[in-house]
Amino acid sequence: MIRKQAKSKGDSRPDYFRLPFEVHYAGAISVTSYEFKSDVDVKRFKDIKAVHMEQGRAWGVTFLCKNNNGPQLYCCLIDGHDEVAPDWLELQNEDDVSMNYGCDYRVEIKDKEIYFVDEDVDDSDEMDYCGLDGYWHYEIASESPEYLILDALGTRLKVNCEGFPLDTDGNPTGEQQIFKLEELNSEELEDYSTDSIWEAKASWIEDQLNRYFPKDKSLRLSFQSE
Repeated sequence: MIRKQAKSKGDSRPDYFRLPFEVHYAGAISVTSYEFKSDVDVKRFKDIKAVHMEQGRAWGVTFLCKNNNGPQLYCCLIDGHDEVAPDWLELQNEDDVSMNYGCDYRVEIKDKEIYFVDEDVDDSDEMDYCGLDGYWHYEIASESPEYLILDALGTRLKVNCEGFPLDTDGNPTGEQQIFKLEELNSEELEDYSTDSIWEAKASWIEDQLNRYFPKDKSLRLSFQSE
């Protein structure tokens, strides 16, 4: 199957700002995971009794952006993220991850708001995981990419954040610079979405409600939740 490449106007090269790309972070990146637990058969969201949280570090983390319209690539190049990786970056792999802290939060519902409460949860060690979708977030706000792979589903050109091509070992090849950040139209490329930690958790909760608890779709994560 021949894959058609988008072209820059007046340029024979692919328009990399319209093609999927990968972004690689060397680390260490802070990682947090959440997974629901209960001691009863979970049929409604109120049956969930606790959420298990773990924190650690990850190294050699690679994300894929399949739907790149330009702003997404620009965001990664300028480190424009909020606290965590946005939903348009899909985790591909990580060289290593080490989780070194964990605890259980009590799950409570008050006035249609969900709270993760930092209190002891009775017999939480004896609870079972609920079999719902767990959630991981990667805090990349303060991280700069080690390199990017442009046209990730095609020619796979490896570059640094300044647009210089790199060889497989990460050394400059001496080839022509692919783009220059200072020459890009930043106003046209600033329309990208970002996620705070709370926004990412709230989106995860909303997704779980829609998937598994349609009768509880009116619930929302509280701003005061842990």
